[in-house]
Amino acid sequence: MIMGLANKGVSTPKVSGQSGPKAINKYAASNAFGYSMKEKEEISIAYNDMLSVCGAFTAEEKEQVDAAFWLAFHAHEQDRRKSGEAYILHPIAVARIVAEEIGLNATSIVCALLHDVVEDTQFTIKDLRTRFGDEVAAIVDGLTKLTGMDVPEDLVMKKAANFRKLLFALAKDVRVILIKLADRLHNLRTLGSMRKDKQERISNETLYLYTPIAHRLGLYRLKSEMEDLCMKYTETAIYYQIKEKLNAKKQWRDEYVKRFIAPIQVLLKEDRFPPFRILGRPKHIFSIINKIKNKKVTFEEIYDLFAIRIIIDAPLKEEKKWCWQAFANMTKEYNYKTDRIRDWITNPRTNGYESLHITVMGPEGKWVEVQIRTERMDAIAERGIAAHWRYKGGQGQGRFDVWLQQVRDMLSSSLKSDLELLTEFRRNVYKGEVFVFTPTGDLRCLRANATVLDFAFDIHTAVGCKCTGAVIDGKHYPISHPLKNGDQVKIITQKKQKPSQEWLNFTVTSKARHKIKSVLKAEMRAISEQGKEILERKLRNHKDKVTLTNNVLNELVHYYKFQDSLDFCYAIATEKFDLAQLKQLNFAGEKIQIIRTRQRRDEGIEGGEFHKSAKKISQKDLSEQAEINVFGGFVDKVDYSIASCCNPVAGDSVFGFLTIGKGIRIHHNHCTNAKDLKTRYPYRVVNVKWGRNGSGFQTLTHLKINGKDKIGLVNQISNIISNDMKINMRSITFGAEDGVFQGDVQVYVQKSQELKSLTKKLLAVDGIYEVRRLH
Repeated sequence: MIMGLANKGVSTPKVSGQSGPKAINKYAASNAFGYSMKEKEEISIAYNDMLSVCGAFTAEEKEQVDAAFWLAFHAHEQDRRKSGEAYILHPIAVARIVAEEIGLNATSIVCALLHDVVEDTQFTIKDLRTRFGDEVAAIVDGLTKLTGMDVPEDLVMKKAANFRKLLFALAKDVRVILIKLADRLHNLRTLGSMRKDKQERISNETLYLYTPIAHRLGLYRLKSEMEDLCMKYTETAIYYQIKEKLNAKKQWRDEYVKRFIAPIQVLLKEDRFPPFRILGRPKHIFSIINKIKNKKVTFEEIYDLFAIRIIIDAPLKEEKKWCWQAFANMTKEYNYKTDRIRDWITNPRTNGYESLHITVMGPEGKWVEVQIRTERMDAIAERGIAAHWRYKGGQGQGRFDVWLQQVRDMLSSSLKSDLELLTEFRRNVYKGEVFVFTPTGDLRCLRANATVLDFAFDIHTAVGCKCTGAVIDGKHYPISHPLKNGDQVKIITQKKQKPSQEWLNFTVTSKARHKIKSVLKAEMRAISEQGKEILERKLRNHKDKVTLTNNVLNELVHYYKFQDSLDFCYAIATEKFDLAQLKQLNFAGEKIQIIRTRQRRDEGIEGGEFHKSAKKISQKDLSEQAEINVFGGFVDKVDYSIASCCNPVAGDSVFGFLTIGKGIRIHHNHCTNAKDLKTRYPYRVVNVKWGRNGSGFQTLTHLKINGKDKIGLVNQISNIISNDMKINMRSITFGAEDGVFQGDVQVYVQKSQELKSLTKKLLAVDGIYEVRRLH
């Protein structure tokens, strides 16, 4: 036995013949543990600590939790994590996050303890169903990755397929994704033992998929911690710089918060408020770094490095009253920005978030963000959808249900591949909302930037397909018109109207895009049937008298590199494929024999085509005078080009992205497309570094210059660039207003050091206070 656990009151499960399959009974009765005494003690402490934060269990729930622990304990006895610690500590930690930080019940704790058992051990879903029932088995199945896939070499396709499986489970039971988020959070907390490349890959994947889901589910605390941990591994240097600066200001920040809240506490007590709490919280590192990047400011220029939160213990029916009363008291003491009021109490966010945000001028002339909410609202803000189960009747639940239905709509589409589904989900999950009204006054919540056409499809598919425009506030607008909060929209339809490919250019909601693609696909099938008949006649008249069978059609599709037979026949019907090319072929039965080498198509890239290309590049005759040294499957010099989206120069931190026919494209590590490329196509990303000769050619770089307007300043800037630095300019434009000027300069540089020297010289000019590189 494991004495430490027994001594602390952890009971073993009942293991009679009726309690579960033979495998479970066998392992539950086994004394052949693969743990050391020290590990047993660590496991004992971790498990009992987890139980201490779970709250009260019924006798049946306690038995289920203990049974889940013992099964996982035995199943993982030979397993160790990369850090060397016993693997069982991971599911225990995940169960603790599920209980303590998300607030789920005994069933979810059982599933968290078992979440890796089927994937990593000999136990099956059937075993779990027999011992723990259908509910637990279904959740664990949703958490278990797919195995035996046809594309093991394609990491992204495999992840996309697993993500589709996860979404299907989410659509049935939201606890699946909540446990998955807890699993991901603990993996990030213990990521230090992994290799650097795995740290970056897992972090990028988390930022791409899992933090948006946490945001949508309202798990703000969990989301913020995941973002900070990811930043720790993707942008390590700046992460620790910001962390050090925050720590250096902690004492000042604590003292400032005390001074700020003191008069507010007095006012609220005088106004006989219900019990309340006022606290300060620092801004998360991830959001500080984003603000520095997006607003092009320094750390010292960010005024909202912390926020004040007022939390009122008010009855449900009086929540709005007391929140607005707190707002009134706040504005008695401090002036506020009228354009910075955010009322998410009247109109909660889709994920159920409710709070009243204002920005006020605090002591020392500093702007401070204040969040006013009730205890119920705070629980929902911290624990998201999980808190709704505790506060039944709380507002916002319906909007989450609407989003969940959108997920189901996406999954119901037979048009999407796994990768397309992943992309579509990512496009929709992290966007804001717009609230509009029907002519009868019903409120509809759509994704931000939704258009008249999106609204029409939200009403009904038939309305969307026949939509020609809308009347908003008495004025007529086209189907592409973007909607604003508060619009009351009346849709105009015509019987002869039908969807076109162009409609996809100005629709953003999954429902609208799915329905449009469905209609277009149906039309495409009808047209492709005509193309198939044309092909059949052409092959009958071929010199080899070919009969069009499925095997022949598949041969042609594969040979001409079309996605499928539908695309091929559609191209024939629309005359985008020249049937004269068939004369170049010989047929031996149903197989093609090549007469003339066909030109390689460079349209798109699939897994197999990529690998052929990679092999071709690696076998090139490579020069010893490499300007860029390439590692990770390639050596010395290959064809490369500089990505126009970020225009890195020699010396910048970069990575390579393998393209077809154009070699490697060099991107800046901070490129806006970096996260997407590294997450969706990691097999096409290669490590690169600049060689001794730099890039070998000049890169166009865009500089933004701000300063005081003064005579001769433009001439000084031009002389520094052209005469002092000998740098070529592509363009230079300036504008001045109220004594302040803004300049845009585009220059050609070879190395980052050259750019740093230019920036330093320009900043030395009297009157210039900012020189910023845009890309």
